[in-house]
Amino acid sequence: ILIIFFSTISLSKSNENIAYLDLDNIVKNTKAGKSIINKLKVSKDAALKKFEQKEKALKKVEEDINKQKNVLSKEELKKKISDFRKEISSFRDDREKLINDFNKKKIQEFEKFFKKITPLIEEYIKEKNIDIVLDKKDIFIANRNKDITNEIIKIIDAKIK
Repeated sequence: ILIIFFSTISLSKSNENIAYLDLDNIVKNTKAGKSIINKLKVSKDAALKKFEQKEKALKKVEEDINKQKNVLSKEELKKKISDFRKEISSFRDDREKLINDFNKKKIQEFEKFFKKITPLIEEYIKEKNIDIVLDKKDIFIANRNKDITNEIIKIIDAKIK
């Protein structure tokens, strides 16, 4: 029984060549990834600036309505408050739409990036006879010698402009 047990243990040792990489690190440290991040940041900052200006304008309108409460008739006040609420609702809808559009654009940009780098990683895997590549965040502990992130970053920077 012991002979059978130990023989099966030795056979179960894997001959798989496994490596891992940090995809977040690849996005942050490649030229193409940095370019995408910068484009998205510029787009987001421009949109935020636009909405900050509109928000300031809405606050000014609200202050004007509060100042005129005692001067205006009830009907005029109701009308101004109603119009102000419509503007706020429109502002919220626009902001929500912009956030959704930004998130879609972000997803699309990163999908394009990963479509470009996947063949490069596959080529590297074939060249180095690696059987499996895992993402670093899915690994609890691993030998640092199995980390191929920096090598992949060099390849991506050399081949993708």
